[in-house]
Amino acid sequence: MTTLHILFTADMHNKLTKEKAVIIRELKKKFSPDVLLLDAGDAIASGNLGANSKEPIFELMDIAGYDAMAMGNRETHPTQSAMHKKLGGAKLPILAANLRARQDKRPPRCVNEYLEFAVGDESEDDVPVIAVFGLCPVITAPDSFWAKVTDYVFDDPLKTGPGLAHKLSYDADLVIALTHIGYDRDIQLAQCEDIDLVLGGHTHKQVMPAEKHGHAWFASVEPYAVNIAHLTINYTPGEGIDSIVSEIIPLGSPEKK
Repeated sequence: MTTLHILFTADMHNKLTKEKAVIIRELKKKFSPDVLLLDAGDAIASGNLGANSKEPIFELMDIAGYDAMAMGNRETHPTQSAMHKKLGGAKLPILAANLRARQDKRPPRCVNEYLEFAVGDESEDDVPVIAVFGLCPVITAPDSFWAKVTDYVFDDPLKTGPGLAHKLSYDADLVIALTHIGYDRDIQLAQCEDIDLVLGGHTHKQVMPAEKHGHAWFASVEPYAVNIAHLTINYTPGEGIDSIVSEIIPLGSPEKK
């Protein structure tokens, strides 16, 4: 049996401070090298149609050492120029498997469908591979009127997720869905036999300790950078999760502006 530590946040809405980022960084060091630090989206200050030229939380997430985040609705924009402006300061990967660019448009470089992490002691011969893919809400459906005038469309995450998870399951020891699609859809996604864990955001509903729904485990955390969730996952590589120990670690009250 193998152990993986996951630290994750969601829906921070630009409430992360430098002090909290340092706390998170030290937590990650504590559990290294068997750890991933993830966020389930809506981290930045801009709203869906806003586009700040600088999002300070990206610098703080870099200090903390985030490995990846899901694309939330705040991280999207209908136009290529504004999305590139919004996400230009992101050093961490932003995951959105169901995002599609139209015609000659393209998403920012930081946007990926999924990532595969070799998590553990690199000196060992067989380091486990953890696949993490992201799903974001359907801002503009491909068959909607607005799809004719936007640079991006979003496929149904409940169709995109299972297909991609099946593909990733061939090589990965664990498959994690990092989502910003809301509680109800997360629970539906958890029925997929190729997904081991769903970490969700968007509904602002804390689900800790982690719960098993269908095939996969599910967890979500309180918004606004008040807490960080810590999951200690015991699993058999290639066979799934055996058990999860969950805890909430307080980070303090939200930043006041």
